[in-house]
Amino acid sequence: MGYNSYVGESDIDQGAGSGVPYPYVYGAVRAVGVMKPNFDARTGQFMPPQLKIVGTGFWLRDRRAFVTCAHVVEKFLRGPITAVGMLMVGGNGVRYQQAGIAILDSVHDLAILRMLRADSPFLDAQMENALSVAERDLQIGDEVCYAGFPFGDQLLNSKHSPTYSEGVIGSEILEDTEPKLIQITGAIAGGYSGAPVVLKSAPERVVAVVSNSPSKEVGDASIFRGIHWKHVKALLDLVQS
Repeated sequence: MGYNSYVGESDIDQGAGSGVPYPYVYGAVRAVGVMKPNFDARTGQFMPPQLKIVGTGFWLRDRRAFVTCAHVVEKFLRGPITAVGMLMVGGNGVRYQQAGIAILDSVHDLAILRMLRADSPFLDAQMENALSVAERDLQIGDEVCYAGFPFGDQLLNSKHSPTYSEGVIGSEILEDTEPKLIQITGAIAGGYSGAPVVLKSAPERVVAVVSNSPSKEVGDASIFRGIHWKHVKALLDLVQS
């Protein structure tokens, strides 16, 4: 099977789920991955492409935009597809689609992706559990929740389901800093980058995007930083409606 024939295909379970109500943010996230052929030095041939999960993203109703972190996808701008692989978005019961980078904001660690072959019915379906920007003040102690794909491929089931977690706003938010970051106390691991953080009291509203922990020690202590919703809103203003 040729390399390009893998675009938009997946072996994941396309079932609708068990019918058990999940936290809203759980259904809103998608995996961000790379599809790349592997060269077998023993045979001198390329093996079929394998999907590797590298981060998390989510759909916003505003401008029908798909948001993730810049550091998750910026490597796809560094070389041809044969070297860096195909950028893919899907999972959580949704078929993978080939994606491209529409906007990359390295300063604020945000990116907007576009689905290269998505039609209107597909986009309409994604809006059924899409999120919106919160546009509200946050307080220390506000309870939040988030979902993503920690540890990449290691925790995936047949449906490529995400992992859900909860936390709290853990420190004062300083409005005069740039970029504006929100410190959150909660479990974190590699692969959560790009995950939406929502208030438990307003589960359809994004208040931050998981970015990083300042160090491994801080991450091990369950503390991480999220990109403030104001930067997400500013990026959306650059997207044509």
